Amino acid sequence: MLPLVDVRIVLGCALVGAIAAGALALAGGTDYRARSFVIRVPPDFTGERGLALARGDAVLGRALALAGEDEHGAAWLRARSTAELTSRLDLSFTVKAPDREQAAALATAYAIAYREQVPRRAGLTTRGRGARDAQRTLGPVGWTLLGAAAGLWLGMALAIVRQGRASPPPLGPAERARTA
Repeated sequence: MLPLVDVRIVLGCALVGAIAAGALALAGGTDYRARSFVIRVPPDFTGERGLALARGDAVLGRALALAGEDEHGAAWLRARSTAELTSRLDLSFTVKAPDREQAAALATAYAIAYREQVPRRAGLTTRGRGARDAQRTLGPVGWTLLGAAAGLWLGMALAIVRQGRASPPPLGPAERARTA
């Protein structure tokens, strides 16, 4: 039979983890995430050159104009978005925004703005694929549950280590011979 661990340590760590994660998530608010793609990119616009173009002020400014977000600057969109290469060397754009429609519109505009900057090549049809919808990020409830699970794991580990330190030292050869 397994020895019981100190439940107070386990529950305490789970509670602290849940409260800490929930408080951080509440402070951050709930955002929506939308993703768009530009596929069949010419080889000289993949890699670092393509990412540098995607993160440049020209593409970000054009994306904001296409989405009708004139009150924000390129730095705002740069802070709330990512541009990544996919495994097929296409580009993926992810945008976080406080509103579902705003996130989808910005992600789609980002792909269009990048596509406009890539020169046309004969035989290669570079396409943009806009965001159909935006998904809600994890939010306060999800982060609270995740924090509780992490705290539970940490609490179990601490309780097991504490119990192992409190157990008596192993018997030496002389003590084993006397008890046998």
